[in-house]
Amino acid sequence: MASEAIGSGPSEYEKLGVDAGKKDVREIFKNRVENEYPNAFVNIITDPLNRDYGLTQHMDGDGSKLVQRLLIYSETGDSSVIRGAVDDGLEMNLGDIAASGFVFGTITVTDVVNINALNLPKKVIMNEIGQRFQELMELYRRYGFDIHFLGGETGDLPTQVNSAVFDVAVWARALKKDIIEGNVEPGDKIYGFASDGQAVWEDKYNSGVMSNGLTLGRVGTMSADYEKKYPHLGIHHGKYKIGEKDGLPNDMSVSDALISPTRHWGIFIKILLEKLKKLGLYEDIKGMSLNTGGAVSKISHIGKGITYMKEMPPATELVKLIQRETSESWKAMYKGFNCGVGLDVVVKDKPEIKRVLEEVSEETHIKEYELGKCEKSPDGVNHVIAKTDYGTFDY
Repeated sequence: MASEAIGSGPSEYEKLGVDAGKKDVREIFKNRVENEYPNAFVNIITDPLNRDYGLTQHMDGDGSKLVQRLLIYSETGDSSVIRGAVDDGLEMNLGDIAASGFVFGTITVTDVVNINALNLPKKVIMNEIGQRFQELMELYRRYGFDIHFLGGETGDLPTQVNSAVFDVAVWARALKKDIIEGNVEPGDKIYGFASDGQAVWEDKYNSGVMSNGLTLGRVGTMSADYEKKYPHLGIHHGKYKIGEKDGLPNDMSVSDALISPTRHWGIFIKILLEKLKKLGLYEDIKGMSLNTGGAVSKISHIGKGITYMKEMPPATELVKLIQRETSESWKAMYKGFNCGVGLDVVVKDKPEIKRVLEEVSEETHIKEYELGKCEKSPDGVNHVIAKTDYGTFDY
């Protein structure tokens, strides 16, 4: 299929004020941020107290996904839907640092909640967040993580925030020999793992939406009536009411599909890395990409001078619905949404590695895809060429 023609104007997502690739931010800070591992997925420095270790710190949140949770709570009175914000905020950090090998050392977690208590029930929200933090710390410890929650900050900002913003920060330490440096080479293979389905630690089916694209997703699908009813929850241009269904898998409503929590990729990655260590194959993993901001193109943040050739599986049903309702271009959709592949793993092309990936897929109930291969970039700059059902896109 020929590449989709894209005009020079902004995407529908950009019209809402969102930069999916964060190009401007990266350009501004690229020479100001300390990073001793430029090809790795996260920024890393040497531990000044023990040079055998590397340190990283990462901060992210659940973006506007919390607004969708608050909309459902406002309509149904079910405050438990707020808890998933902790899954999203936590995993947007733990997944990223895990992709560089930070799963075996100490990890500390803090959070920031900025809230307008004039518009929202602060105590209810904080109770749900606190409960979920406790549950997730226990979950990660069951999988062998040395992880600690140190509390955080709650800001009452009625003149600055209409609803609420939830962010999480993590600090982590790892032996340098465990750091995945992103030394990708031509000939390496690319595998992907599904963002949708139901992992062994999940209690229900996951739509795979993760925590990117939600501004477009909820604004373009949730009923415009909610804009008048809940002005503090922002704009809505869509047609679906809370609980309304439209053929999504596992009989999910559109509103519930939009709040499926980000899969706990940190757990998946730890299981994978432990198996590779045991078999003496750890050095054959070249890099990983959690497909959040930038989505299919996010893998371009690892390695140097590589063209990532990927043949993508069909997009998830939720992504298809969002595209249909918003008329966003498919090239922009694949940059704003993971479209069904939540994690890319780049490995040396060896049958032993493939067997391990298959074993972890079976053990965790997370579907595996063989996406493609790595080639030498013709201009020394990383590229991603994604072949999809809707065109071949060059990022």
